Amino acid sequence: THAPAPPPPVQAGADLETVVELTPDQAVSGTRLELELPGGTVVECWSPPLAGDGWRLRLAGVAPGGGDHFLQLRVRTAEGLSIEGLRVLYKLDLSPPEAALGCKVVVPTLQGPVQLRVPPGSSSGRLLRLRGRGLVQSEQRGDQLVEIRITVPEQLDEAEEALYRRLAQLSDQDLVDP
Repeated sequence: THAPAPPPPVQAGADLETVVELTPDQAVSGTRLELELPGGTVVECWSPPLAGDGWRLRLAGVAPGGGDHFLQLRVRTAEGLSIEGLRVLYKLDLSPPEAALGCKVVVPTLQGPVQLRVPPGSSSGRLLRLRGRGLVQSEQRGDQLVEIRITVPEQLDEAEEALYRRLAQLSDQDLVDP
């Protein structure tokens, strides 16, 4: 007689991930999350206070087959804004003339658009602070930080190229033709 075939090996459950959207207020204070998993199981958990955009919460062993289920937190904000604790972050693209000469621009905030003065001589990576434009927790209010990024046009017309070459000459820079 033949012995019965052994049972198939037990496979570890695959990890799953779900994106969960939070409002800025939910991100600051923490919130109860209820999630229906594949197979109909409902789990409840809490997002921690001051949860940032992109944070991942691990629900150990709740996915089918005993795998982990990760919740990726996304904080809903105006386009281009991100949340880090009580701070709001925004990356501002400027042209070389705007950065060199200074300018006034309108930037989004959680409270709506505001005008920001960019000082002359601003370089990529410089942070400008909008005091009190971040999130609020109890008596604390965060700031919004605006990071300057200088962007150069991919295509220059003849006049623009001539101006950049003249600028390079004035600053004693030797250019190598591409």
